[in-house]
Amino acid sequence: MRTCFAGFVLLVAVLSATACGERSEPLGELEQPYPVTVQGVGEEPAVLGNRPERIVALDAGAAELVIALGARDRLGGIPSDMSKGKRPRQAKPSAVEVVSPNRRIRVDEVTKLEPDLVLATPSTDQLDLSRVRRETGAAVYVQPTTSVEDVLRATLELGLLVGEPVRARTVASRIRSEVAATEERIAEEPLTMAFVDTGFFVSVPRRSLLGDLIDRAQGENVAGDTAGGEPFSVNRLRRLDPEVYLATSASRVSLPSLRRDPRTAKLTAVKEARVRVLPSDLVQRAGPYVGSALERVARALHPDAFRNDR
Repeated sequence: MRTCFAGFVLLVAVLSATACGERSEPLGELEQPYPVTVQGVGEEPAVLGNRPERIVALDAGAAELVIALGARDRLGGIPSDMSKGKRPRQAKPSAVEVVSPNRRIRVDEVTKLEPDLVLATPSTDQLDLSRVRRETGAAVYVQPTTSVEDVLRATLELGLLVGEPVRARTVASRIRSEVAATEERIAEEPLTMAFVDTGFFVSVPRRSLLGDLIDRAQGENVAGDTAGGEPFSVNRLRRLDPEVYLATSASRVSLPSLRRDPRTAKLTAVKEARVRVLPSDLVQRAGPYVGSALERVARALHPDAFRNDR
């Protein structure tokens, strides 16, 4: 049974207290007062004395959350991979790319934007982030990113920071509904053994967003808890012989490439064409579309459960 973070539970209680029962409260009563202090998962909390008017996101998931919360016009800095996203609502055209394709932070560009709030994740380069904090004096929020519950927590925490707690509650409610709908649909499906390839046989740990999505989708990554960082043993992969082979789109792995490779050509999933490519910008992005990401993973693992869809 999955449990929520204590901070997430507290936020839900605070933001939902006025919504219990049948009574509806005026939205004005839920406007965010300042100052605000939000811990996130960083060593230091993000502290804001006023609503942030200049926001920089160093992660695409965080940027998409800001947009979903209705603060698009205040988002001045974004990572380069935002421009490659296929989600319907993207950053404003004038937003500056402050993170390069190789994930290096352009500290000088961030500083020029004079941000009030900078959004990062645990994978953000800590040296560059320290420079950003020192040179801008901005509040820095480090977003939790390793599970669906993390995304829900981040949605509510960011809602408090950007002054949109009502919108945050709405977004979180939508995510919970989408996740629940998918989990209900596959509740009776058997556990499916799978392998996740992010390129060169490097898999994902269970404690990661994609790892959590696989667990929720009635799947199990044969790479186990030790996955991540190093290539998985191909000999061991052949012995485990997963039912489904999942590849992220950034890996450039495909069914034809696996069939051409003598190391993988005899895998059952490859021979029976049970290879599914998942869009990296969806299933590895801790943002407001995590409900769609779960459905995408569930469809890959349990296609029969969705066969009646139009």
